[in-house]
Amino acid sequence: MVDNMIYTLLQPDHPLLLTALPEITAETEPESRPELLANMVETMKHYGGIGLSANQCGIPLRMFVFGDNENYVPCFNPRIIETVGELIPIEEGCLTYPGLFIKIFRPERVTATFEDENRELHKDTFTGLMARVFLHEMDHMDGIDFQTRAGHLALDIAKRKRTKAIKKMKKMQEKT
Repeated sequence: MVDNMIYTLLQPDHPLLLTALPEITAETEPESRPELLANMVETMKHYGGIGLSANQCGIPLRMFVFGDNENYVPCFNPRIIETVGELIPIEEGCLTYPGLFIKIFRPERVTATFEDENRELHKDTFTGLMARVFLHEMDHMDGIDFQTRAGHLALDIAKRKRTKAIKKMKKMQEKT
């Protein structure tokens, strides 16, 4: 059995994170979707995430994975069909910005199509947290930084909270 690779995450200012990714075609098809998926899941678990897009790992493919420790949804060439429901504000994080949590408004439900690692097409509806994560990862596919979804005040408060938390952690580390 081959060990899965853990990808290094790109820095927030990398141009690939701000680039809308085209659909995967025969020319851009990854060598092995199952291998890419396994590496993406391992990377997501390694960094403690519940969603990870290929471009965050420096891979210019329209693909992401999301889920928990046991159930993962691979999304190759995802497309949103519709979003439904009230816009709900909930704090979101992003593996690109460790420790930064920003209140983002997103719809309660999303219906989408996507291919799995075997190129089978799926249509599914996600609600609650799974809808939020799907939409967050779709933003990555479209080159949208989640910070741009927040108001200036909310972003400023979130950044100050993160700075405080980092200072507190450094003080704790100095004591040990």
